[in-house]
Amino acid sequence: MENETRNCQNCKKDFVIDSEDFNFYEKIKVPLPTFCPECRLIRRMMATNERFLYKRKCDLSGEEIFAMYPGDTKFPVYCTDEWYSDKWDPYQYGMEYDFSRTFFEQFLELQNKVPRMALVRQGFSINSPYTHRVTDPKNSYMVFRASYPENSLYTYIGMKIKDVCDCSFVTECELCYECINCERCYGLKYSQENKDCRDSMFLYMCRNCSNCVGCVNLVNQSFCILNEKYSEEDYKRKLKELKLNSFTGVSNFEKQFYEFRKKFPQKAVVSIKSDDVSGNWFSNSKNVKESFDCVGMKDGKYLFSIFYSEDCMDYFQWGNKAEQIYESENCGLNIARLSFCMQCWTGATDLIYCNSCPSSHDCFGCVGLKKGEYSILNKKYSKEEYEKLLPKIKQHMMDMPYYDGDIKYCFGEHFPNSLSEFAYNETAAGDFFPLSKEEVEKRGYKWKDREKRTYVTTIKSSDLPDTISEVNDSIINEVIECEEKDSVHSVGAYRITTNELAFYRRMDIPLPRVCFDVRHMRRFEKRPVLLLHNRNCSKCNIEVSTVYTKDYAPIIYCEECYKQEVY
Repeated sequence: MENETRNCQNCKKDFVIDSEDFNFYEKIKVPLPTFCPECRLIRRMMATNERFLYKRKCDLSGEEIFAMYPGDTKFPVYCTDEWYSDKWDPYQYGMEYDFSRTFFEQFLELQNKVPRMALVRQGFSINSPYTHRVTDPKNSYMVFRASYPENSLYTYIGMKIKDVCDCSFVTECELCYECINCERCYGLKYSQENKDCRDSMFLYMCRNCSNCVGCVNLVNQSFCILNEKYSEEDYKRKLKELKLNSFTGVSNFEKQFYEFRKKFPQKAVVSIKSDDVSGNWFSNSKNVKESFDCVGMKDGKYLFSIFYSEDCMDYFQWGNKAEQIYESENCGLNIARLSFCMQCWTGATDLIYCNSCPSSHDCFGCVGLKKGEYSILNKKYSKEEYEKLLPKIKQHMMDMPYYDGDIKYCFGEHFPNSLSEFAYNETAAGDFFPLSKEEVEKRGYKWKDREKRTYVTTIKSSDLPDTISEVNDSIINEVIECEEKDSVHSVGAYRITTNELAFYRRMDIPLPRVCFDVRHMRRFEKRPVLLLHNRNCSKCNIEVSTVYTKDYAPIIYCEECYKQEVY
């Protein structure tokens, strides 16, 4: 079958469906998409609140809790343990399918009645109440989207991490601070795109390096500063002169390193032990196209932050033994054959248009079922009744589509943007594709103004000591004014926790000057936007597809040229 060009319903731009994609759509029995890949990704992101927490009451116990949903939501919200309990029955909200109404109207009615989990956690949570979208967290605080985090703080997207603080997209890392896209690193600070490095600072695209500072593209090196080799004695002397344990020293060196990095070639596609991939940030992956941040993936397309899974398409976040997942988000842990689903995990199989249905199978349009089966709109059927009714509903969705503005939603479309429980700037879309309030509202999306609380601050960040050695224990009682308190991302003020202070002292790191949300967005600004561009290799002139613009990386190398010069 030949490629097919279509016009996106949302952005009105043409996009191409490749010939090999048809086999996947046929295998999972869904129509061809009507949104382009970028609009599909943003639509999935808009269904996902990753890190905005609200203080409210649990609607079952009445206790004060933190939740991803504010207190004025239409549906009940239960704390995680209460939601998992047998104190309530999701089947009590079951609805008879009404063929005189569109499916999405009926789903929205159900969605607004069924209790929802305040924060998503799987496995055992040990002393980690302020974590969200995590598996088996232990002694962690403000950690989001992580599997098996331990003793970690203020981190977004991590797997098997320990004693990590203020990091993003890190895997099997320990004692790391302000690191981005690093794997199997130890004792690393202020670094990006590194593998198997330790006891270093300000590294970029280095592998198997130790005791290095401000280095780019180095492999198997030690005692280097700005790519210059030193003796161990001279390295230590020079390191003291740089004063990288002080806020002033770090700030000055960071500016220098930003310009220094641009003098070196950037690999067009960052990948390790991966074959036939396009997009960026791959490890041990094969045949994965136009995807980002994938580990151990095989046979996939349009994926983001998926690990150890195969045969998936249009899939946002998680994985961990997932197979044949399509147009879904926040699903993982031994799952298979899910389409148009969100927050379904732990053995979920054969689900379509389901929300928060762990360990369920053969369900359509259900919300909050735990170990549910053969159910439609939370009403249970026999296997025979379910299999007879399902094709009729799919056809009904084609014959009676749902309209969101001028966009038509039939069977085969992800949930409409208008059904999202969150505003654009509360979701992952606001992180990865940031827009102004005016731009968001122009596109017809929801926006929520950030509540600016009137904190009574006790100290300004500019008055904090330059080094951690000058900080005494009383700092944990201070309310610190954020250096960027007027920023759209800032909450205005922040505190230093006891565990946080211990980490800074252990790592000899100066106190941060801005709140967590600003630190989070600063890390995002250091990563290129998730859009592919066609450029030419600066060495051999072959055309390459890359996320790196000329401004971000003036010198770009294809895989072969990069290997010849760097490896």
